[in-house]
Amino acid sequence: MDNRKALNFLKYINTPMSRESIIVLYNANNINLEKCELYNEFIQSLIFLVYDTYMGDDITNEKEQKNHFNWCWGKNIENFEKEGFIFNSLKLKNYFLEFMLEVYYPITKKEENKTALDNIIKLWVYIFDYNNNKSKSDMDTLIEVYKMFENSLKIK
Repeated sequence: MDNRKALNFLKYINTPMSRESIIVLYNANNINLEKCELYNEFIQSLIFLVYDTYMGDDITNEKEQKNHFNWCWGKNIENFEKEGFIFNSLKLKNYFLEFMLEVYYPITKKEENKTALDNIIKLWVYIFDYNNNKSKSDMDTLIEVYKMFENSLKIK
């Protein structure tokens, strides 16, 4: 990667957008505060289920990690259905499966390494916080995941 491309990439992931630009993107993509809060709650619940029910690094291979994630996903879906929110999307599920396989499951000594879990949680809280300043990269992530949630949500 040449220096100019590297600088553009760093600007993309680090430079906060203006509040006006963020509002324009919210409006253009029908993003609202209440749904940001709901989707963030879903993500946080999923992450805590994965963490709280993880059986340990010594007995978990990728197949078992996928099985564990699938169980957690199903439990999270069930919990939200009890509250009247039905999420049904294989695309959304696969997005978070890949995220967790890439970011969470490779962490060793998860019970001792609360900082890694805290950082994962903070990432999603930051992205879905409606009032936060965001970089273009953060907004792109929010829009992509928000749309997946929107396409999967049914309210009883």
